[in-house]
Amino acid sequence: MKTLITLMSVLLLIQPSLGQKVIPGAERTEVYVPMLKGKKVGIFANQTSMVGRTHLVDTLRSLGVDVRVIFGPEHGFRGVADAGEKVGNYIDEKTGVPVVSLYGPKRNPLQKTLPMWIL
Repeated sequence: MKTLITLMSVLLLIQPSLGQKVIPGAERTEVYVPMLKGKKVGIFANQTSMVGRTHLVDTLRSLGVDVRVIFGPEHGFRGVADAGEKVGNYIDEKTGVPVVSLYGPKRNPLQKTLPMWIL
């Protein structure tokens, strides 16, 4: 959970100065990827979690980050589910990483089930 919280905090970083281009935190991989190397990572993401034109999870995996589980919202991790459609847990076809749905009555992952993805 520490890694997830750290990543979420880092992703909120932006360039605060007026007149400068705003750089989303996700695009500042040089800042946070070194902190994730060698760790097992869980990510909450949706289809807008991008680094340029590449999804954040795909970018992190290409940089050697060990993404073990993805937590996804209403429309699913890649945004393919319709509004209100039941989205359960599944394996992401592109990465093979388990996706845990946090849509519907289950808004939080069960603490007792987390270790199976993180081990």
